[in-house]
Amino acid sequence: MTNIGGIQAPFTIGIKTPTQLESMLAWGHNAAISMDVTFGNNDLKFHLFILMVFDSHWTRIPVAWIVISRQTRNYLIEWLAALKVKFFSRMPSWKLVCFIVDDAPQELATL
Repeated sequence: MTNIGGIQAPFTIGIKTPTQLESMLAWGHNAAISMDVTFGNNDLKFHLFILMVFDSHWTRIPVAWIVISRQTRNYLIEWLAALKVKFFSRMPSWKLVCFIVDDAPQELATL
């Protein structure tokens, strides 16, 4: 968390490169996307979310990473919504068929 004026503010950062955007458009359109999350596996207890698409050989390709200082559904929703806008700005016909998550209740609640 970031300390701003004595108030603990949550920290969120999303990383998506231009190459990852192209992979998302190529392999995520009319296909499945997977999201995996690690909870607090570091000293700061940050959560790491990884979005992945599958290529023609079903190899997972990471297309974005999201790091959040605490599990707050709203911050993840905001970042995923911004990512969706980016996809649609490049490919208005972009369409998701399936979103795969593991059994983490936090992930399911966000969707």
